[in-house]
Amino acid sequence: MSKLILWLFRCTKCGDAFEDLAKPDIYWSKCPKCGANARREITPVRIDRTRIAGTTGASPESIDHFDRVHKQQKMKEERSMANHGDYGKAPGSD
Repeated sequence: MSKLILWLFRCTKCGDAFEDLAKPDIYWSKCPKCGANARREITPVRIDRTRIAGTTGASPESIDHFDRVHKQQKMKEERSMANHGDYGKAPGSD
């Protein structure tokens, strides 16, 4: 059983780049923008877009990634507050 890995794909039709979870032997995905085939790109170095987003000259992709991660975390915290009356475990507490 292979693990899912976050890969970078680029659409062959519209050129849009996006990240998607896929097994290591999967080289194609569907473009979320136009539905065409998107080819997995070679990404030898994993970029920490969340950290880069806070720097001067951050790329639009890094800023979008930071916003997406921030919104996902906020939704988890709001769901935890609605369901349990608190924001969940504090980071680092076990």
